[in-house]
Amino acid sequence: MIVLFALNAVLAAGGVFFAILAALRPSALVTEGGDGVGVVFYARMYAAKAVPLCVLAAVVPFLATGTVPGLCLLGAALSQAADAVIGLERHERGQVIGGTVATVVHSLVAVLIW
Repeated sequence: MIVLFALNAVLAAGGVFFAILAALRPSALVTEGGDGVGVVFYARMYAAKAVPLCVLAAVVPFLATGTVPGLCLLGAALSQAADAVIGLERHERGQVIGGTVATVVHSLVAVLIW
């Protein structure tokens, strides 16, 4: 179980990394119009929400069990699932794979700590 918790934390840390990268250099992740004002604005809004959620998803399994921590992980899983769907629509294979793997792992950990 500790290995799954660690994998969960690594995936959540990856989410933090990509959220910060998107906020600082949207053009690194967006292929068209990555430097536009709107893209920068929405990348920063995304990071403002993703970073705290990913940090929560990373640490909660190590600190608590029960309904509320399980719901926190399910929220993170839902966010990753949405990210994977967006990647699917944009034909971004890495986004689809990463989001799907994170969704599965967050969901498994949620069930384990519930």
